[in-house]
Amino acid sequence: MIQARIVASWRTYIQLLRTDKARVGIAERWFRALLLTVPYYVMAVLLNMRAARWRPLTVDGISADGIRLRCHLPEVLQMYVYLFGTWEPDLAAYMRSRLRSGDTFVDVGANIGYLSALASRLVGPHGVVVAIEPAPAAGAALQETVALNDLTNIRLVTAAVSDCEGQLPLYVGSSDSGLTTTVARLGRHFRLREQTRVRAATLGSLLTPEELATARLIKIDVEGAEDRVLAGMLASVDELAADAELVIEMMPKWWRGPQLRPIDVLRPFLERGFHVYLLPCDYWPWRYLWPRDVGAPKRLRDVAALEQRGRFDVVLSRRDVDVL
Repeated sequence: MIQARIVASWRTYIQLLRTDKARVGIAERWFRALLLTVPYYVMAVLLNMRAARWRPLTVDGISADGIRLRCHLPEVLQMYVYLFGTWEPDLAAYMRSRLRSGDTFVDVGANIGYLSALASRLVGPHGVVVAIEPAPAAGAALQETVALNDLTNIRLVTAAVSDCEGQLPLYVGSSDSGLTTTVARLGRHFRLREQTRVRAATLGSLLTPEELATARLIKIDVEGAEDRVLAGMLASVDELAADAELVIEMMPKWWRGPQLRPIDVLRPFLERGFHVYLLPCDYWPWRYLWPRDVGAPKRLRDVAALEQRGRFDVVLSRRDVDVL
């Protein structure tokens, strides 16, 4: 059976393959990735077998920013933080470039709280983080992350953000807590099991007027329900500050309306002066070997081009530039 000491040795090997260089060439990327691939996937398979037969392996992890997490392997987010010290490095870098002391950060779909904890450090004791998570298991892990790191500026909200008030079914994947959604069917053939029902509300009703007015960055990661989240925001979007920005993971193939296009969801925000920027995002494990080699959000002037993408991250900003 895979034990924590074996996994710790695996992490030590992977840490030797990491580099903190701001720019890594193609040849060097290939070299590092080749040294990672076989040992990474062999151990990942063994950890999946352990989880299926018994339970996930629980280990203590700490990110490059000093954020402590209780990691349940092989869940992807937690495994990446344990092995590489970060999650979504391009998004994390963008948060560091935007959030300042005293700011407000809203985390819609906070999961276990890695990005909420990062934002908490960035906005400082005079700032506010609102971490919104409906799933019971992820919510418990989120509370644990807050306690482990003594984060007193985070307000936890247990609810699913949507376009209406009421109750919604919560669906979960078989092994990855990150795959938790209020969307029953992900794509044509992939269905999830219903776990429970949760409170649903619009984002404007879950935030205080002050939080809404001072929100500097709103991150939305709700596994296919972002069309409803954005629809529900329309009643309160004009209450946001002029410099407020939204970072959204979008999965059009999972939306409730098969004919619903990205432009249909984003148009009301474009009409209110927002512009669309594409934010790089890559979940392949080797990408995490060069976490400081990041890309900035680039202006997308033809939103129709998004129809060819199955999944993408965008930033909505009122700034009118080529690169944020």
